[in-house]
Amino acid sequence: MSENQNNLRQMSAADIPQTLPSFPSEDGSGSAVVVPDDIPQTLPSFPSIDGSGNPIPDTPQTLPSFPQPIPPSNNTPNQPTTRCCRVRFFHAAAQAGAVNVNVGSQRVATNLAFGNFSTYYCFAEGFRTVSLINAGSGRTLLLRKTVPMSYGEQLTFVIVNNASTGALELVRVNDTACSGQMGGFGCLRMANFLLGDTALDLLTADGRVLFSDVRYKETTLSRRLRPGSYSFLVANTPVRIEPRIQDVEMDQGEWRISQRYLPGYGEMDLLLSFGMQARRGVLSTAYIIGQANTGEVQVVVSENR
Repeated sequence: MSENQNNLRQMSAADIPQTLPSFPSEDGSGSAVVVPDDIPQTLPSFPSIDGSGNPIPDTPQTLPSFPQPIPPSNNTPNQPTTRCCRVRFFHAAAQAGAVNVNVGSQRVATNLAFGNFSTYYCFAEGFRTVSLINAGSGRTLLLRKTVPMSYGEQLTFVIVNNASTGALELVRVNDTACSGQMGGFGCLRMANFLLGDTALDLLTADGRVLFSDVRYKETTLSRRLRPGSYSFLVANTPVRIEPRIQDVEMDQGEWRISQRYLPGYGEMDLLLSFGMQARRGVLSTAYIIGQANTGEVQVVVSENR
């Protein structure tokens, strides 16, 4: 056989199609698995938020907002919304200088001085860390405290001195105590932040006692007032000693031990007097601040609608 004939035979054998072994299909039958090219494949969908298995719609997502200051309006902010907790700070620490106030990493008051309020800020519900920093150095941490905040609350955190150590503290005051009770009236309450071991009374100019024996860092319940102008007296709570004198006839006429004696009340140790306007639907808080042992006493009246 010639060399050319052998080459022709080899080429003919190469042209015969070869059948490759098939791999087993999913059911193990050994038949070839046929995957149609033109049939679209459906990818598995991920579960939606509610677990239904439907695709998640392309709804724009709202990122959480950081607390923004609420501009004051003559210190009479509106009623709090249910979406946040409205918070402000009041510097009533007579032995402390100006402070910077941070809530978390947010600066809410800079160089807040004694007797002044910050503006209201709106925070989401949860626990927040409040830091008080010496405004002079900008570095010295004076207080760090974690406080709870709840939706719908309107709060004033009062910065005060501890009566024993002088260290700074925070006192929580709820600014919605008169809500739903006023009708056509205004409301008044008293907050004693006068540093010292003393109790205070608040009286009308004619001697009627509105609040009595209010201790340091206490805030009273509110009392309704008709709209109008009022004059008030702040006095140390007197030590009342009822005399037990027998067999002595007393003149029934009205008389006074001194000019500061009020019948039915006693000798009045007056600290200060102030006037204010009671407004319909407004909660007024008389903050008494200062130091009792130095006689440096003042009143700051705050209004909340």
